[in-house]
Amino acid sequence: MLPQLPALFARAGLSQALIDSILQPQKIVKDDNLVHVLPPLQELENLSPESRAIIYTELANYPENEYHVDPVLIIGTSVDEWYRGSKLRPELIQKIKQLSYMRGETIAFSDIPALLNYAQSDSEARNIFKACTRTRNLMIRLMLDKTANADELIKYWSFGVGIRRKDLEPLIQSIIELDGVDDLGISHLLPALARKLLYTYPGLDMAKHGVMPDCHWTSLNFFNFEPHEYLLDARLATSQVLENFIPVEPPYIFGDVLFFLDNTTGDAFHSCVHLADNMVYTKNGRNILSPWVIMRLEDVKKIYLYKGNGRVQGFRRKDIAAEKTAQKGE
Repeated sequence: MLPQLPALFARAGLSQALIDSILQPQKIVKDDNLVHVLPPLQELENLSPESRAIIYTELANYPENEYHVDPVLIIGTSVDEWYRGSKLRPELIQKIKQLSYMRGETIAFSDIPALLNYAQSDSEARNIFKACTRTRNLMIRLMLDKTANADELIKYWSFGVGIRRKDLEPLIQSIIELDGVDDLGISHLLPALARKLLYTYPGLDMAKHGVMPDCHWTSLNFFNFEPHEYLLDARLATSQVLENFIPVEPPYIFGDVLFFLDNTTGDAFHSCVHLADNMVYTKNGRNILSPWVIMRLEDVKKIYLYKGNGRVQGFRRKDIAAEKTAQKGE
């Protein structure tokens, strides 16, 4: 790519003088098959949002660029609103605004290392990093009263095949029958592993196998009591889908795995689990900045379908699909 960088920077609208400055030999480090371009901080900060979007979209094609592949994403609001109450100094929030760019309909920020240059203390550096892990998340409660259809609710949330029914039935029945209690947090209805991980960030101990858990590990372990670590391997994860799942179309049900597929290659570049009403359980990225959360499917599409070259395809466990078919025939 090194010979192609002048053309990339020119397409991004950089002046020839700036291109010549960035590509000076003392600002380039070659490491095996990779090239590290190290522009001075001022040159990095002076990029326009439009130029930054073009260059960073290219950088996102390389897994080594962790914060370009999985940038901080600010969905449906402004930078100021996103960092309200974050304990960041106004100067730092302004710097984030300066270094942000648009990725589809979403504001993106990748320059965490540059922002850390402005930390005035070790504690402020930690606050910066903590603020950059902020993620939009839904806290969902199932509303129940004496008119609720307990049998339909239990059937839906127990995967439709009686799995975990013995655990869910007394819980849902007691909420319906108990005066003064009319809702139930959705986390109580999730399988054990998903319930444990929801609203948490991965610890460094989860990297013991050499890579951090990603979206596919998260989706395909959804039904498991303990995680199957072989699902960190993309080839084995693909085999799991082919052997145990079948493709399905909307409307999706609880436990359906939604794969985001490349229209050209058919490769899956993201996956999540449908819960209900187009709300999904997801981990958006392999790094430690990405927690396990519940989001609206539309917001996840804004993150992953911004290039316009992908689609969502649902997959359902074969045993659940067979049970659903049998129920329809009754």
